Amino acid sequence: MKTVLRFSLLGALLLGGHAFAAEPKKFDISMFPAAEVNQERVVIRLPEVDNEADMMVELQVGKKMQVDCNLPRFAGNLEQRSVKGWGYNYLQLGKVSDPISTLMACPDGQKKEAFVQIYGQGFFVNYNSKLPFVIYVPQEYEVRYRLWRADALAQPAMIE
Repeated sequence: MKTVLRFSLLGALLLGGHAFAAEPKKFDISMFPAAEVNQERVVIRLPEVDNEADMMVELQVGKKMQVDCNLPRFAGNLEQRSVKGWGYNYLQLGKVSDPISTLMACPDGQKKEAFVQIYGQGFFVNYNSKLPFVIYVPQEYEVRYRLWRADALAQPAMIE
């Protein structure tokens, strides 16, 4: 799990390295609660960039499963919690539904391994290089993330 996060961050740095001003600063996370039994505490540290207000982070939580030609997904939410006495926020994965899926007939009947994502509230967060994102998930789930950047040119809305 930790290796996946490290390689994800490394890939982001290599692909968009020119946009990043510096490596993420180490922020002490000792005030955050330890992960409960059968849970993991995942930490995402983002580097400083120009115009952080123009960026968002999409958190992708899910797990690898054997799937056919249908489109499976889970339903659930990332709930924001606060570290008592500190005011720092962290995210906790709430209750997750059993996987739901389209019901297409798959002609070949073959299955492949794929990342099945949880969809719901709390998966898009503001970019923040000053504080790490601390996320608590059950051990069977994996956390990934994508960076979104706003277009530099705002388009005028049409009055009709």
